Amino acid sequence: MFFKSTSKWSDKITSYLQIDKHEKTKLICLSIAFLFIIGSYSILRSLKTSVFLGFVGKEYQPIAKIMSIILMFPAMLLYSKIIDSLRRYQVVYFFLALYAIIGFTFAFIFKHPVYGVQNTTPSIYRITGWAFEFFMDFYQAFVVSSFWSFINSISTPDFANKSYGIIYAVSRIGGILTTSIGLLILSSSRVKEEASIPLLTIMASIFLLGAAVAIWRIIKTIPHDQLYGYSDAHTFKKPAKKKPNVLEGLKLILTEPYVFGIFGLVACYEITNIIFDYQMQVLMSIETNNNIHAMSKFMLFYTQSFQILSFIFALFGTTTLLKKIGASKCLLIMPVVTLGLALWLLHNPSLTTVFIVMVALRGLQYGFNSPVREVLYIPTVKDIQFKSKAWIDSFGRTFSKSSGSIINLLSIIQKASALLSFQAVFVFAISSVWLLVSLFVGKTYQKTIDTDGLIGNNQPHEDAPTNNIST
Repeated sequence: MFFKSTSKWSDKITSYLQIDKHEKTKLICLSIAFLFIIGSYSILRSLKTSVFLGFVGKEYQPIAKIMSIILMFPAMLLYSKIIDSLRRYQVVYFFLALYAIIGFTFAFIFKHPVYGVQNTTPSIYRITGWAFEFFMDFYQAFVVSSFWSFINSISTPDFANKSYGIIYAVSRIGGILTTSIGLLILSSSRVKEEASIPLLTIMASIFLLGAAVAIWRIIKTIPHDQLYGYSDAHTFKKPAKKKPNVLEGLKLILTEPYVFGIFGLVACYEITNIIFDYQMQVLMSIETNNNIHAMSKFMLFYTQSFQILSFIFALFGTTTLLKKIGASKCLLIMPVVTLGLALWLLHNPSLTTVFIVMVALRGLQYGFNSPVREVLYIPTVKDIQFKSKAWIDSFGRTFSKSSGSIINLLSIIQKASALLSFQAVFVFAISSVWLLVSLFVGKTYQKTIDTDGLIGNNQPHEDAPTNNIST
């Protein structure tokens, strides 16, 4: 019934975007799937900070970011093995189901009177707080990254320019709705405080299962020959069988300048984001007396705010700009805006300003910059789309956040009056590098598309056709 209810407006989408019926089905199902994924993520991410601060303590947050790197290597080695063992859509199924099961487990633990939210004493020995932190640190790499790797593998640049903005816009609706529901639950007198966090975690886990159903509908209703992407059309021969290499994704990042450039784009954003995000979290903790319930409400309001802004960007800006000026020029917008916001914050330092800056950065990142960056993976081979992307979205993000956390640790020893100036120096420098990297990556992408090329297509092949769904 849910899918049938979309038929009224889907015809208008087909006419406006000039896509065929199979692309329309793919667009609708992918949008619904990402709506569920972001709806789930918006809840869990809002709980992530409050759970860690309430269970473990705010002074250990920078350490947790650094510790994530240690866990990232074995996690990515396991991820690479899964990529080599499963079909592309099965990889998405696997991580959606895995995170749903783990989410239900956390909901059960949160209800426990000793190990759950009823215990209000922070301690470094409360393993649940650490586990939930790392669980969410890997969400982007395993759930979101595998989902977008699948999308990129079945898309062309033309389909991406027409639809990626819409997919992101629809997903923001999920984020807005779930954070609104979360705020209602946390504010309701009918729901006990100790029951609200487990209830939200259960809801987030159910949403992940809903995303799996949407992906299943794509595989079952669209002919396999309509699920070929740009890389499949440009790989005329099947890659020769070779021994699986769990470090292949990392190797391609280091040997392909274009892929390393994408890593640079991710790193520059994450470092600047974590610098300001930590300050907001510290001020929030002080303002709410480190109360898990109050911090969860604040983070849900914060998440709701940037979800609304990102929805506006994605709906009215992303698709239009991608079609009119192209991905290469769109890449320049984010670093320029970041420089401007950092300069404004330096001249107007306050909690309100930090909040506005963070909402603006997150809104622009999720509503505009992320879909533009996803387009960059289309003219690449499968190993880059899945393995390298996973390394970038996991280790790259975590390494960048850890680098930002080191800057935060260094800033602690600064005088309060010099704190923002100290951080601004790093933000200005990183944003300048970001702008240069954007120029290089954008130029390389456009040249590859114009010459009908494929990045990373330099491995031996056998004389056999490719099959996107079965590989």
